[in-house]
Amino acid sequence: MKENSSKLLDSRDECAACVETLIGLSRQTIYLICARFDPALYNHRHIYDHIAELVTKNRKTEVRLIAHDTRVASRDGHYLIQLAQKFPTFVQIRTTVTPPDRKFSENWFIIDNRSFMRIRNPLRYEGYFEIDNRLECQPYIEQFIEIWDASELDQNTRRLSI
Repeated sequence: MKENSSKLLDSRDECAACVETLIGLSRQTIYLICARFDPALYNHRHIYDHIAELVTKNRKTEVRLIAHDTRVASRDGHYLIQLAQKFPTFVQIRTTVTPPDRKFSENWFIIDNRSFMRIRNPLRYEGYFEIDNRLECQPYIEQFIEIWDASELDQNTRRLSI
């Protein structure tokens, strides 16, 4: 067992590099919970391309995204929203509705049930990440699923067909 496998993050650039690393490692599941889809971290063409490739090559791909507020991201054409609109079976966006979940202020990015990034202070981009550590990742997955089950489909990001 590793003595301390956590790697600290303390800047936007470090968090963005971590997201890029984790996206590159992802093969089937991606879970994200945040207040909003931070464009500095998640609105990049290579993220869109990687997830689009995953969902077209692996029918078991599951991308679950939870945000408190998606209005700005929706208005700005965020890549994660484009993915959910293009691949609604595989990429789903929900919004928190219960008061305790609405108060959730961290940013978690979980990949394949084994690697994750946890930004404890999203305003200052302070947190840490773990790669290939299922044991450490499990409590985050369990809490994410609890919040997911209590959330609702996001109305701001649905594609309307007329």
